[in-house]
Amino acid sequence: MKKLLLLGIVLMLMMTGCTKKEEKEEKKEETVEIPGDAGQLFLVKVETEGIGLVAAAKEGEALEFDEQMTSSSAYMNVPAGTVLKIGAKDSVDDYKFVRWTKDGKDYSTDQEITVTIEAPTDFIAVFGLSTGWDGPSASAIDEVKTMGDVLGLPVYSCGVYDDALVYVFELEGTVYRAIVDLTPEVSASLKEAFGDDEKFNEIVAPLEIGLIDNVTEAMPTQKELDRYVGKTGGDLLDGGWSITYYDLDQMEFGMEYGWFTYKVKFDGKIEYSDDLDAEAAIRDLKVSSVICDGVGSGVSDLLE
Repeated sequence: MKKLLLLGIVLMLMMTGCTKKEEKEEKKEETVEIPGDAGQLFLVKVETEGIGLVAAAKEGEALEFDEQMTSSSAYMNVPAGTVLKIGAKDSVDDYKFVRWTKDGKDYSTDQEITVTIEAPTDFIAVFGLSTGWDGPSASAIDEVKTMGDVLGLPVYSCGVYDDALVYVFELEGTVYRAIVDLTPEVSASLKEAFGDDEKFNEIVAPLEIGLIDNVTEAMPTQKELDRYVGKTGGDLLDGGWSITYYDLDQMEFGMEYGWFTYKVKFDGKIEYSDDLDAEAAIRDLKVSSVICDGVGSGVSDLLE
């Protein structure tokens, strides 16, 4: 494969954008216990992917967003049968609400949802980065011919190489990767324009797309992921998986492999410490579950 220079900011799990500097914001987290009937309590996580606000409340109560924050999350312990109202709200101009996922699967495109809790559940509000493009966008993938057809759609990543542009976007709930061949002159112009939305979009919009991959179709099935259950953390790490975050209370590790990110849970217990070596800590622990959590940085790599 040709040696390529990657410019761009890759979203995962951390969405970033095509022409924006990486934004690092602390999330405000709060744990709320909602009283109910005696019995088992289920943990409900409400989090964000990208930059935006989330809030949750008992049915009939108003959602309260902290306008002083750019990102937020909430953890709740609630009894079975609890009805919650959960909402998402844009907090900065560059990021727009795209959809909710529930336990790693697409759930709703409504910014406010009402749910009944019957098990531990993870809700994620996905916010996509806007490129500042105000032109029309394609409504179906067979309408996509040029970059101008996709610039107004939710962006996952954008990479400018010496001879190609790689652009990952979402259309009708499906994630695609577009590849555009570049001349050295156009590549140099795009690199120079990086950070200037108006100039960058002006150059990119008329470019014809040479190849489109369906990223969503490449996502592994749950049956395929279940084959990892019983393997050790060392097996994953030696196979090319990497850790992106961890929650030791739940023994849940965010991991990235290839095109996608995953939530991986391990049997056993690890104690928090300032000098924790997470990779060493999970090497001998066995995987108890794996679910796909989204698109990772590997999706920006060009095909060989």
